[in-house]
Amino acid sequence: MNRKKFIAAGAALGLAATLIATAPAANAEPVANGPVIVGSDTLQDVMNALANGTNISGGNVRSTAGSANAASFDATGSVSIQTKTGGNRFGRPNGSGDGVKALSRSIDGQPYTSATSGAPANVVISNQVDVARSSSGATVVANGPLLYIPFGRDALAYAHSGGSNAAFDNLDQATLKGIFECTITQVGGVTVTPVIPQTGSGTRNDWISKVGIGTLGGCVVVGQEHDTNSLADGSAFPANAITPMSAAQWVAQNTGAGVDRRGSGVKIGSPIAGVSPVTGTGTAMVPNSTYYANSTWGRDTYIVVENARVTAGDAKFDPNLANLVSNATTKLGNTQSTLPGQAGSVKKKFGFLAPSTSTTFRAALRS
Repeated sequence: MNRKKFIAAGAALGLAATLIATAPAANAEPVANGPVIVGSDTLQDVMNALANGTNISGGNVRSTAGSANAASFDATGSVSIQTKTGGNRFGRPNGSGDGVKALSRSIDGQPYTSATSGAPANVVISNQVDVARSSSGATVVANGPLLYIPFGRDALAYAHSGGSNAAFDNLDQATLKGIFECTITQVGGVTVTPVIPQTGSGTRNDWISKVGIGTLGGCVVVGQEHDTNSLADGSAFPANAITPMSAAQWVAQNTGAGVDRRGSGVKIGSPIAGVSPVTGTGTAMVPNSTYYANSTWGRDTYIVVENARVTAGDAKFDPNLANLVSNATTKLGNTQSTLPGQAGSVKKKFGFLAPSTSTTFRAALRS
């Protein structure tokens, strides 16, 4: 019912917003007069493209909020950000969990502290965040204040710097569990280094859950999700290392749709024997729908908003925000389209397929 209300609101504001054709967004801070988007690194590049405008799908697409433009902030960059005129600077939300937490503090007015190292602590950020990017879902709460809107289908795999050592290419779930619990220390006769994404990453949480990791072992080092150039502390990504990798991010980094953060010689591996997460190479790389459909390794991704602000008739209803996240042709909630001038086709260029469901759900604020 909520989804119908905000879809109708989007349609009422019109579908023919001015489209600006640009290259995929560069890694820079946005300048806009509309809703602020933060959170997941997994969704960062595609969301930047949609918010800033892109012609990567063969048509001009820009996801606007009525007459306003959305501002999508990268997960990494400066330690702190200022999202709105006159607002407090606060720690950059880095990852799905951190983004949903920032949205929650923007709603309830409680102090926010980012997981970003060196970020200012306990900053009040009321009304400074409007949308969170999330690569993972949440526990359904029937009357929860947050609304999770399916964005696209991704899949979780891993990247490795094992080079030509074929033993790294296919590691099953049990082996991956042992590697990240540090009970397995070698792959193909060499010492392996497990790299886990930073705290606050939805990919980190999904990896721990899907692999079935009990406790991360002492041999695990911390990286930045989907970056195989360097670790979180700035040091080089190790040889013979394994780290969780979004298949959609891998596609986008290979095709040039997203920002390329691949280290030299790094490859994508699969925990499913005989099924690769992607097919093709270079600019022709695309998702492997069979892998994405897997019940363990496939995952839906989401955009998260305050439910009241996209529900027509609510005192907090914001028609511009509802317009931005609706499923109208150029809006963030559009998922099924294959037409060049629609948002769903842009998502596919960045490695996302249609989500497994279009049904929204509600959840509690994140503590």
